[in-house]
Amino acid sequence: MANVKITDMTAATTPLAGTELLEIVQGGESRKVAASAIGNSATAVPYASLSGRAYIQAFSNTDQTGSVSAATAIKLENTDFGAGITIANDGSGNPTRITFAAAGTYMLAPSIQFANSAGADHTATVWFRLNGTNIANSATITTIPKVSEGGAQFFQIVIYEQVTAGQYIEIMWLPSNVAVTVDFTAAGAIAPAIPSIILVSERIA
Repeated sequence: MANVKITDMTAATTPLAGTELLEIVQGGESRKVAASAIGNSATAVPYASLSGRAYIQAFSNTDQTGSVSAATAIKLENTDFGAGITIANDGSGNPTRITFAAAGTYMLAPSIQFANSAGADHTATVWFRLNGTNIANSATITTIPKVSEGGAQFFQIVIYEQVTAGQYIEIMWLPSNVAVTVDFTAAGAIAPAIPSIILVSERIA
């Protein structure tokens, strides 16, 4: 159909099948290219073409207590949505194991709401375990103020970890005093509930 303006052509059926041919200029010459190859350039890959995507958003709406003498794994009883990452129970039936269906590198970002019911400041140490073994250099510490200074502390950390298919990661914590808890707050008249923990995780490689 020579010498026809683009505006006069019949509209293509969408979405494209990918087999349609388009004309481009490459190296000063006109060449043909399949529609499916347009997005797969050196600097762009269509999102739908990516394989192995995995993600999760999970949370807890319960208060959680810890031990001052032993590590405690944080529980994640609820999942908003996810694919390729699930929450599995530990040997005691607690939903603590962030489990990965495929090998890869994953980002994990837990947000924890701590509370302190004591009259003095106290701390909590948070770290990660991979298949029951502490991940080296993954611990950090936060101070939760005493009741007279609010008695609450929001804590967030982001880590990246490589896993094999079927492995799991747990979020561990150790309070310096039993007055420190992982705290849930029910919805109020204006604001929604405050989960004791919100976890987001996704595969990045």
